[in-house]
Amino acid sequence: MAILTTEDLTGELSPSRLLRRIHRLLVTRVDSLFDDEELTVVQWTALKLIRDGTDTTAGELARSMGIATGATTRLIDSLEAIGYIKRDLSSSDRRVVRLVLTKSGEAKHAERVPIMVASWNEILADFKKQEAEQLIRLLTKLLHSMEHVVEPGRRGDREEAD
Repeated sequence: MAILTTEDLTGELSPSRLLRRIHRLLVTRVDSLFDDEELTVVQWTALKLIRDGTDTTAGELARSMGIATGATTRLIDSLEAIGYIKRDLSSSDRRVVRLVLTKSGEAKHAERVPIMVASWNEILADFKKQEAEQLIRLLTKLLHSMEHVVEPGRRGDREEAD
């Protein structure tokens, strides 16, 4: 059963247009929060992903951030050079290099969290708490649907590895 029609994909309410517009505005907003910071938003995002434990290898970081492996290596090198992360050889498989935050990396990550939370609270000011929670549930559902369609098999592989 079709959920959308051709008319649904044209004009102001096209899901693609809405998502692109939201993404552009979000990038602009988040970039502005790092204007006076020596850390870039890309570097902070990497710290967050490593800190959250969702991306602990260079490959995971590259996939999650949508950047090439060469750019990921440069990103990791820059974070390591300023002392925010370290590479840790896995004890079970020496081919695997895990990324971990240092104490100063933890502190730098923690320093920005209240700023990011305040920004999201400002963005979601017109939402009720239940609406914000529903938005997150729906975005998560959309992400899983997209992964299933765009990356068949990969999502299942990732779940089995966890």
